Amino acid sequence: MLKLLKKLYAIRLLSPAGLFYLTGAILIEGINLMTLLRTAAKLHAEKIAFADEKEEISYRDLYAQSQRFAVVLQSEYNLRAKQKTALICRNHISLIRSLFAVSRLGSDIYLLNPEMSSAQFAALNDRHSFDFLIYDAEAADLVSDSHFEAKSIIAYAADSPSVDRAAKTQSAQVSKIVKTYSSNIVVLTGGTTGTPKTAKRQASIFNFLNPFFALLTELNLDAYERVYVATPVYHGFGVAAVFIGLIVGSKMYLVTRFDAPKGCALVEKNQIEVVTLVPLMLQRMLTQNADSLKSLACVVCGGAPLNPTLVEETFDKLGEVLFNLYGTSEAGFSVMATPADLRYSSNTVGKPIQGLKLKILDENDVETDTKSTGRIFIKSSWSVKDTGNNWIETGDLGYRDELGFYFLCGRNDEMVVSGGEKVYPVELENVLIKHAEIKQVAVIGIPDADFGQRLKAFIVPSTGSQLNQKEITEWLASRVARFQMPVSVVFLEDLPVTSIGKINKKMLS
Repeated sequence: MLKLLKKLYAIRLLSPAGLFYLTGAILIEGINLMTLLRTAAKLHAEKIAFADEKEEISYRDLYAQSQRFAVVLQSEYNLRAKQKTALICRNHISLIRSLFAVSRLGSDIYLLNPEMSSAQFAALNDRHSFDFLIYDAEAADLVSDSHFEAKSIIAYAADSPSVDRAAKTQSAQVSKIVKTYSSNIVVLTGGTTGTPKTAKRQASIFNFLNPFFALLTELNLDAYERVYVATPVYHGFGVAAVFIGLIVGSKMYLVTRFDAPKGCALVEKNQIEVVTLVPLMLQRMLTQNADSLKSLACVVCGGAPLNPTLVEETFDKLGEVLFNLYGTSEAGFSVMATPADLRYSSNTVGKPIQGLKLKILDENDVETDTKSTGRIFIKSSWSVKDTGNNWIETGDLGYRDELGFYFLCGRNDEMVVSGGEKVYPVELENVLIKHAEIKQVAVIGIPDADFGQRLKAFIVPSTGSQLNQKEITEWLASRVARFQMPVSVVFLEDLPVTSIGKINKKMLS
């Protein structure tokens, strides 16, 4: 607790000025995202808040422009509290302006994946009846093809109304905005196939205090000034990184699309200290140019399982700077592994953060013993609010060891039963990835006439490798049980991935 209090004072939140600014922000804005931005603008006025591929913007200017855009949304588009605003945007400053402006008006924010289809967007609109839409130019066809009829505005445009122009244009009209407390942030829980589900959280800084305290104390975020948010802001991991960076007063770098060469160059040029990304992004950057990443003092990985080989490679090339975060869209950030934890075991996701309850249940809904695999359930004050006081089933399988560390065994719907034995694809993946000539791997279950189900492995070999299935089988013979042996091995140039960099097993068969 003492460590936390010292850090909160160091970032000025517990200083007399910080408490004064926060209280004033609540009295003027209410409790919404603009409360956070107003406080940050007072504490870090002239510091650069964000830098994207178009511009840089200070905390003071971001607050002023977000307020200006909120006035435009209210006066010209009649956006009000309790309405629903969809955002189809990649990482850029106009997305950030929109987040704060929409929240200030009390409208719910729906962060949608720009790579969804028009049919998916139409289905979401049918389900939620969006009142307003903010979107990138690249999503124009998606919007028109879905026959969206409500009001909308584009993020950037040279000669027509846009978020960028509205936020930067001084308007003679002054509109009074009442305090709001009801805005929610809604993220999608699915990928780009099928109909995505949504997870809703109230857009209040107080709902993120426990996760923020955990990150502040364990990652020492107050010690760093420059952060590269490589994960999409429309994803829960990305938007959380933005809010935490604002509280600390960081300079955050945004790029519309992740690209390993550009990412490495950005880190090296700006001597960036912290990066938030998913494992595949990290792997590609290390392969591209690990030397360009030497300024990184904190690598925050999440959004997808982190394989042990990548942990060891990161430690070898960058030092002990890697943190692994586990959570779900519904449950939020829940479990963290520090570099010391990953040294203990490169497979662990760590231990639950303070304020979180976690249990593992077997098929009879009885809590499991140590090292017994079961379904993971989570309960916290920052999880989605529409579940009441119930436990949230994450959909993941896992176990804990005798020291209280937790380990994942894959998704519940990925487990296969082969010849009566329960088999977890992730266990075979973690063995295969240690092969010197394997770059990437994914394992799925397939039907089998004799065993019910068997495993099938998809392998991306290292450049120049001549691996074949026989060699893989012989190599695995002494490393896995017979029922874990893949019945088939497919060699690919690349594995399919989702828009945030997760391996998309739905595309494998």
